[in-house]
Amino acid sequence: MDDTLFAASLETVCRDRLGGAGPMAQLQRLSGGASMQSWRFSWGDEALILRLMPEGLTGQDAAIDSASLSLDGQADVIERAGAQGVMVPAVRARLRPSDGLGEGFIMACAPGEALPQVLLRDPTYTAALSALPRQWAEQLAAIHAIPVDTLPAELPCRTPAQMVAELEEKWRILGGVSPIYALAFGWLERALPDPVKPALCHGDFRMGNLLITPDGLSAVLDWELAHLGDPVQDLAFGCIPSWRFGRYDKVLGGFAQPEDMLRHYEALTGTAVDRSRFDFWLVYSCLWWGVCCLVMADIWRRSEREGPERLVIGRRVSEVEIDLLLMLSNSLPPPDAPISWPATESPPENGVPGSAALIEVVSGWIDSAVAQPASGHARFEAKVAINALGMAARDAALGPGFAALQDQRLSAIGHDRASLAALLRTEPAEATSAIHHHLRRLAAENCLIDQPRYAGLDVARRLWC
Repeated sequence: MDDTLFAASLETVCRDRLGGAGPMAQLQRLSGGASMQSWRFSWGDEALILRLMPEGLTGQDAAIDSASLSLDGQADVIERAGAQGVMVPAVRARLRPSDGLGEGFIMACAPGEALPQVLLRDPTYTAALSALPRQWAEQLAAIHAIPVDTLPAELPCRTPAQMVAELEEKWRILGGVSPIYALAFGWLERALPDPVKPALCHGDFRMGNLLITPDGLSAVLDWELAHLGDPVQDLAFGCIPSWRFGRYDKVLGGFAQPEDMLRHYEALTGTAVDRSRFDFWLVYSCLWWGVCCLVMADIWRRSEREGPERLVIGRRVSEVEIDLLLMLSNSLPPPDAPISWPATESPPENGVPGSAALIEVVSGWIDSAVAQPASGHARFEAKVAINALGMAARDAALGPGFAALQDQRLSAIGHDRASLAALLRTEPAEATSAIHHHLRRLAAENCLIDQPRYAGLDVARRLWC
């Protein structure tokens, strides 16, 4: 749909559903939103947000998890959570098929900043971050206390065993081959906690989905993964390494430690949090995000292939390899010696320009001629495109050499890729020090191509070298 028709259709919805004369102004697509689109605009004096299914996708196509709620289901849960005191923006209107805009809803625009890169670096938010562990616990305690019988019937409910099995099946369908992911699936299967009485879980409670002002938390966003399940999953989810945004040592969202939040949660609920259960959900959530990266790439392939964001996220599977191996190293025999860190120097250019050089020069041109003059979502997508080109350049320069080294190591340990994954999935006790050494090198090589500035790489290098 072209921009003019989109704006006119949205204005008609506002006039019919919200009343008043408007006008509609400042319509702007917000950056991010790999699974759903978000648009900010004003109707008269009211600031609003439109949550919208991307054009060309159905709810099932766009879902990053088989348990993802429809947008109508999300609106139901948000309304119920708000009625129980959870800090959520009010749902103001729901789209109908006759509106011609697709599936979605309009909600109030709450004040605050959501971008972790701003929140964790701007001293304006220092006091708010100091209070956030308590507010984090308060919101999760309120969510988990909502009576289940008052919630929409659409909410999925699965046991931990079902969740692990479904995640592994999805990983295999999507072509997952990582031996480190295979190791994690086996670990989860052996560490399964007992089921608990299901409670409402937000499912995506983390930095990036919280609006924060200098005075503190103002709203909990993005309810598409809400479900009935183990509340401890919610407590662990915001602690996975990918949600620390470069501050690897600050396990809770890049700004605090889990205990800073858990002690408040335990005091509010009167329930002690089993740390082994917390660890299970931490590993599960980390692995879940790695599989979701593959899902994002699959959505891109099956959709109209708009923009590079989903495809780039598909290469983030390697950062999760680093994280999982750091978490699960104790389940393997230690390597006989520290690993040598992979060399990443590209050979000097000479003669006919190579692929890496061509990609690099195009990336630089996009940065100066497209990204710098652009703003809003166009600037965001240009930056994502530059990131994609960087991956391609490193793949061209380093990939063949790394692949040859991996083949040599596999031959030395007597495995191919499939047999090593099968061994680690079912019989990790039979792994050797040489296998562990290979896994460390493999994780480092993959991530150095995909995400060379990933904070987990520095942690791995210090520990493994």
